Amino acid sequence: MSDADLAAIAPAARAAQGPVDPAWAAHLRRQQLDLLARQWTRSPFAIVIACAFVAYTVRNHAPLALVGGWTLVLTALLFARRRFVQALLREPPADTPRALDHLVWFAFANGLLTGIAAPLFFTALPGEERALLTMILVCWTAGGVATAAAYARAFYAYVAPALLPIAALWALTGVPANIVLAVLIVLFGLIQVFFVRDNERVVHESFLIRYENERLLDALERERQEVLLARDRAEEASRAKSHFLAAASHDLRQPLHALSLYSAALSLRTPDGPVGEIAGHIVQTLDSLSALLDSLLDISRLDAGAVRPELRRVNVKAVLERIEADFRPVASAKGLAFRVTALDTEVETDPVLLERVVRNLVDNAFKYTAAGSVMLATESGERTVRITVRDTGAGIPAAERERIFGEFYQIGNPERDRSQGLGLGLSIVQRLARLLGLQVELDSEPGRGSTFAITLAHAARSGAASPGAPAPAKTGTPVFDAARVLVIDDEPAVRLGMRTLLELWGCRVAACSGYAEAERLIDDDALDVDLIIADFRLRQGESGIETVHRLRARLGDVPALLVSGDTAPERLREAQASGMPLLHKPVPADKLKQAMAGVLRR
Repeated sequence: MSDADLAAIAPAARAAQGPVDPAWAAHLRRQQLDLLARQWTRSPFAIVIACAFVAYTVRNHAPLALVGGWTLVLTALLFARRRFVQALLREPPADTPRALDHLVWFAFANGLLTGIAAPLFFTALPGEERALLTMILVCWTAGGVATAAAYARAFYAYVAPALLPIAALWALTGVPANIVLAVLIVLFGLIQVFFVRDNERVVHESFLIRYENERLLDALERERQEVLLARDRAEEASRAKSHFLAAASHDLRQPLHALSLYSAALSLRTPDGPVGEIAGHIVQTLDSLSALLDSLLDISRLDAGAVRPELRRVNVKAVLERIEADFRPVASAKGLAFRVTALDTEVETDPVLLERVVRNLVDNAFKYTAAGSVMLATESGERTVRITVRDTGAGIPAAERERIFGEFYQIGNPERDRSQGLGLGLSIVQRLARLLGLQVELDSEPGRGSTFAITLAHAARSGAASPGAPAPAKTGTPVFDAARVLVIDDEPAVRLGMRTLLELWGCRVAACSGYAEAERLIDDDALDVDLIIADFRLRQGESGIETVHRLRARLGDVPALLVSGDTAPERLREAQASGMPLLHKPVPADKLKQAMAGVLRR
C-alpha cells in the first residue's frame, strides 16, 4: 500500500500533518502483517474441514488416489503457510513489504489448489453433487473475506483461481441455465472483492485512528493548545468513521440478507444429509454475525432518537429476579458466586429500557470477572432506589474510566476476542441512562473490582405497578397458504432468495425492482396483493416508503413491511415516521415470519 493510498484513507489526518509520516505507513504495514498472520494461524483447521466435505462429496465418483492426493497437497500447503506465519509472529521480519508479498503468493497458491478441485472432480459428478461442490467452493471463498480483511491483495490473489475454474466448467456445459450460474459465480466473486476492499479500508482507518490517538496523547504532555486542536481533529475523524461504518453496514447487510434467505430455504428443502448440515452451519454463522451488526444498530437507533421511553410504575424486584434467572447459568459455568438482593419496591420509568441498562451492566460484570463474585443489589432510601452491580474483576484504572463508555473500547482485549463482545455494552448503557434521565456512577479499584450504580426516584404510591418488561405474546406457527406477496428489492439475489423462501411457506410471490416494474405487474397480470415487502432504499434514489404509498393509492390499504440494511440515524427516523414495521438486514427467517403474521393479522 502506497503513501498516497494511506493519505486517501485519512484526509483529516493528512490535512493536519502534511505528507504521510513514513513511520506511520510502516506501522500500518506491520499491523496488516500481524493481523493477517494471526488470522491465518487459525484458518487451516476450518479449511481442512471444507476439504473433508469436498472429499466426502466426490468419494464415489473420483479415484481415491486423486481425492487423497488433492487433499494431502492442499493440507500440506495450509500447514506450511501456518508455520511460516507463526515464524513471522515470533520474530517480526525486517522487510515487512517483502513478507506481505510472500503471503500474497501463499494466497495465490491456496486459491489455485482450491480451484483445481473443479477440473479434477466436476466432470465425473452427477448434477446434485456438482451443485454441492459448487456451493462448498463458493462458501469456501466467502470465508476468506473475513480472514483477508487486513490485506486485500491477498484475497485478490486467492479468489480468482479459486472461483474461475468452477465458473468456466458450468459455462462450458452450454446449457443456458448453467451459463447464468457461471455468471453469478463470477459476480459473487466480484462482490466479495468489493467487500474485502471496504473491509480493508475499515481496518486501515482503525489503525490510523489508533496511531493518531497515541500521537495526540504524547502531545498532551507538551502543550495544552495543541491538545485542543487535536481534540477537534479526533472529533472530525470520529464523525467520518460513523458515516463510513453506516455505509459499510448497509453494503455488508445486503449479501448477508440474501445468504440468510438462501440458507433458510436450503434448510427447508434439505433438512437432513450433508447439504442440510452445511445449511445449519451457515445459519449459525449468520446468527453470530447478525448479533454483532445488531449491536451497532442499537447505537444508531439511540443516536437517531428512534427510541422513546414509555414511563410507568415498575416493580424493581420483578425486573431483578428475571435478570437473576437468566444469569444463574452464566455464573455456574464460570464458577462465580452470584448474589442478588432485590427489594420489593416501585419506581417510575420505562421497564424495557431499565432492564436493558441493568442487564448490560450485569453482563459486563460477568465478562470481566474471572474469579470471585458478582452482586446485584438494591438499596432503598427515603425518596430514591439505588441499583448496584458489583464485581471482583480486574478493576478499571482511573485513566480509563471515561474511555470505557466509548464505542469499540475494551480494556484487556487487544486481540478483539469476539466472545467478549464488541465494546458497545457500556456505550449503550450510557445512552439509555441519559434517555431515562439517570446518571451511571462508577467506583473501581484496580485488582479489587468495580461497582456500577444507578439511582431512581420512588414511584408515587397510587396505581398498580408493572412487573417489568412485558413478555412477548406466544403465537402459533403462521400459515401463509395462498397469501399474495409483492416483493420489491433492487438486488436480484435478494428477490430470488425471498421468492424461494416465501414460496416454501406457501405464498404466491411476485417480485420486482421498483415502482415502475410493480406497476407493469399490476396492469399486465391483474396482480392482487395481500402484503408488500419493500426494501427501504431502491435504485436511482427511489424510496421504499414512497413506493408503498403509491401502490396503496392503486391497491388500497395493503399491509406492508420495510426491510433495510441502512442504519443511518436519518433513515431510522424516516422509517419510524412512516408507521410501517422496519426489519433490519439480515432478517432471520423466524423474525420475517413473525412480522408477516403480525401485519397480515391486522
